[in-house]
Amino acid sequence: MEERKRLPRDKLQAEYLKILYRRHFRAALVRCSASVVMWLFALTAYYENLIKITPFTGISLSVLYLILINPPTLLLLKYITHMRSYQYVSLVINFLEIIGYTAIIYFLGGIEATFLTPIYAALITYVGVVSTRRFTYFIAFLCSAAFSFIVAGDYWGLLPHQSIYLSFNPPWMIRFSNLSVVIVLLFIVAYVSSLTSGILKKNRERLRDKNVQLMETTAELTDANDRLRNEIKERKRAEEALQESESRYRELSIIDDLTRLYNSRHFYVQLKFELDRANRYEQPLTLLMLDLDNFKDFNDTYGHVEGDQVLLRLGRVIKRCLRETDLAYRYGGEEFTILLPMTTSKNGFVTAERIRKEFKKETFTPELDQDVHVTVSIGLAQYKPQEDMRAFVHRVDQLMYQGKRNGKDRVCCEPSEE
Repeated sequence: MEERKRLPRDKLQAEYLKILYRRHFRAALVRCSASVVMWLFALTAYYENLIKITPFTGISLSVLYLILINPPTLLLLKYITHMRSYQYVSLVINFLEIIGYTAIIYFLGGIEATFLTPIYAALITYVGVVSTRRFTYFIAFLCSAAFSFIVAGDYWGLLPHQSIYLSFNPPWMIRFSNLSVVIVLLFIVAYVSSLTSGILKKNRERLRDKNVQLMETTAELTDANDRLRNEIKERKRAEEALQESESRYRELSIIDDLTRLYNSRHFYVQLKFELDRANRYEQPLTLLMLDLDNFKDFNDTYGHVEGDQVLLRLGRVIKRCLRETDLAYRYGGEEFTILLPMTTSKNGFVTAERIRKEFKKETFTPELDQDVHVTVSIGLAQYKPQEDMRAFVHRVDQLMYQGKRNGKDRVCCEPSEE
């Protein structure tokens, strides 16, 4: 059991070591490129007589050193398999890098080359992003110690004096002040870098947790797929029942929940079909549009629950008064539409009157000992050949509103149709 747990961990460590090696390889490329750029600047300064042969030689040797430390260290890193050993070697590489940068600063005058100390800051920033907070502060300490060594060594004669400007010889307080500012700035950079490293580490941990969750989810999905394969045979046996359920679902998607009539979306689908059939076979088609009279007042007085009962009862009356070939829809709110295929406006008028009278007989008791009757206004028209669908609906809608304007509780159609 322990071996099973250890193997994935070893594999993860090996993958992480590969990632670290790629980081060091990129860092080596950057280090070599930066070193070459510094040498080119030194070469230019030498040809412009800004620096002498001794500083230029020292800088050249320092750059060569920074380039040559890369092959053996990268080769050593490639064959390391333990994390702690890898960390120690990484620290040694950074220390060797600090020595090279310090040598360049030394040959350019030590305290005179304070302007080059951002090289340290760049190294600290990089280490802070890819390593731990403690390691970042330790690199800042090494950079400070190295720079302090060449400044103090030059002042007390422990190191051969290197100077670009012969007249440059500041007193000890100026040197100490510059050195203190550099050290403080390096530790500030270490703090900011380590803070950034902490944020990145938290983000990496969150990402790692999400990856673990994703792996778990993938495993669950794999199990679900296996179960699904096993259930395919059983589902085939239930295919007929599934088809019936799908048919029922399609029916529910076009049925109004309250009145159990078709909804407005299905109305336009069916209307287009009926119009095409009427045009193709030159058959009559009549459309009715119904609207409850004073329904808003009813809702305001008795509430929407009682209003729903009115809509429900109207749906039942409509169904009762229609043929099997007729189609009724809840168009929206308190409006209803009815399609009467193969029906003239004259026969449609008879159907509309039947609905109006039957519904008027319905008695509602929204309150105790109170009987209420609700009426409808109906507009109807017969389809004209090749008439636009929207124009046809609008024409019937206007006839319905004309019936409301004429006193409500009536059927209204075009004069030629009555």
